[in-house]
Amino acid sequence: MTVEKIETGANNPVLRKKSKEIKNINSEIKELISNMIDTAESNDIIAGLAAPQIGHSLQIIAVKFDLKKKPIILINPKITKVFRRKTIMEESCMSLPGISVPVERSYKIIAEALDSEGNHVKIKAKGILARIIQHEIDHLNGILIVDY
Repeated sequence: MTVEKIETGANNPVLRKKSKEIKNINSEIKELISNMIDTAESNDIIAGLAAPQIGHSLQIIAVKFDLKKKPIILINPKITKVFRRKTIMEESCMSLPGISVPVERSYKIIAEALDSEGNHVKIKAKGILARIIQHEIDHLNGILIVDY
């Protein structure tokens, strides 16, 4: 089990940088994914974690919004469709402790990515899952909740 340090601060250069696309899912990437899951579980993260939050400027997110299920791993995720309906909800972030911001996001999205084995996945998400995916993809683009 490897638990990584959570990067914090609105001006943290790792959190503000656009993450690199992953070209090859090799053993190093799989180990990073394992570390992300360990870090999320050890910090009781129920929503999600992006690789930049643990110091790796790579396009990987782990989403866990159901405690009974394994995290959803999305590599190079892209939102391919947003629906018109928007909702505003208070969001917080491990990388910005003590800060909570109302953020408007699409209620329903379609996202496409690779899973940890390199298979193409398409996720239709709504509600809290859609919000978590959008929040974590923001991290991959150097966007934080304070930017809203």
